[in-house]
Amino acid sequence: MRQISIDNSFAGWRAAARSLLAENVLPDNIVWSPASQGHLFAATITPVSPASPAPVARVPADFMRLAEAVACFDDDARWSLLYRILFRLVNENHSLLEIDSDPDVSIAKSMLKAVNRDVHKFHAFVRFRKIECDGEEIFGAWHEPHHFTVERATPFFARRFGEMKFSIYTPKGCAHWDKKDLLFSPAAGKSSAPAPDEMEDF
Repeated sequence: MRQISIDNSFAGWRAAARSLLAENVLPDNIVWSPASQGHLFAATITPVSPASPAPVARVPADFMRLAEAVACFDDDARWSLLYRILFRLVNENHSLLEIDSDPDVSIAKSMLKAVNRDVHKFHAFVRFRKIECDGEEIFGAWHEPHHFTVERATPFFARRFGEMKFSIYTPKGCAHWDKKDLLFSPAAGKSSAPAPDEMEDF
């Protein structure tokens, strides 16, 4: 068994998956886990370096779009599911994603729909409140997404409210716009957000 620890990001999974695919490691021989956790049932622990040279397998663009979305789904099983689909696409059936009745494809597309719904709710329900900081207006908001959709959802706010500085705090990560760059930081508690009486209905 190979244990692969990744940083809970699509980039981390992709780097590991490329190396594993180059070695032709079977999906059933891999245990995926967050970098902060160990796994009692792994016989060996083999870290995969993003810098490791590996041939680039030809993968449909549709898979990359699907994988980027599924990577936001809040379930560690998503990593093994994505690698299994990738392995099958490369080695078994290049048209796998067109088979909606396939169990792996069906689950992945259900995850995609859930992530898209979460992004829609993100856009619909975030409410900014104004706070004063050293004489400057900054807007803050608290939101509780179901999935890891902060980086996927917040560019919308940077485009729509580009002339104001804002921060969006969530238990799954935070986003900060300084009128130029959109930056991301670790998860925060609700106490980090502005109090409800400081101004709503932006």
